Amino acid sequence: MLTDDDVDEIVFRAAGSGDHRGAAATLEELAARTENHGESVTRASLMVDAGSQFGLAQDWAEAVRCYRVAVEDGGTCEVDPRVWLHDGLLRDGKSAQAAALRAELKASRSTDPGVYEAVAESLEAVELLQDAHTWFTMGYHRCEQAPVPDFLLDLLLVGRRRVRRALGHPADPLDEVAEDYIETVGS
Repeated sequence: MLTDDDVDEIVFRAAGSGDHRGAAATLEELAARTENHGESVTRASLMVDAGSQFGLAQDWAEAVRCYRVAVEDGGTCEVDPRVWLHDGLLRDGKSAQAAALRAELKASRSTDPGVYEAVAESLEAVELLQDAHTWFTMGYHRCEQAPVPDFLLDLLLVGRRRVRRALGHPADPLDEVAEDYIETVGS
């Protein structure tokens, strides 16, 4: 059975060698061998990992292809694979498709902070800062009563603070919570 350590080894090797396309091909081959999958390593999770490797190689069309397979598969993933598809679509210049997917994600009303953080950071990466601010803020409010570790909420606020600064917004009470978290972690 494949383990997370097996996948990590492929990813770490690619990070060292720079052969992200080779790692993506290996991960896709492993995704096809479903008899070797377990609870945490699924076809969907392996396709997300393959897409990530194509992204590192700046091949966004291939990344999007992999992410679409992961979404269609519907298998277990650490974070909803639609967030990675959204990222790939944005970076591949398919902003209308990304916006439609963002609307779908918003309507799902997830209580997983990782969904909001990933979407917000993708928006931030393509300089859609007001949209990133909206997603960081929405994520915090939708997840603040959910049974999630506090540090994940704090990370949403840290991202929100970073974007608010880039937008030139004055500090607000949530920015102060982010500052407190940064001071605590930094010390």
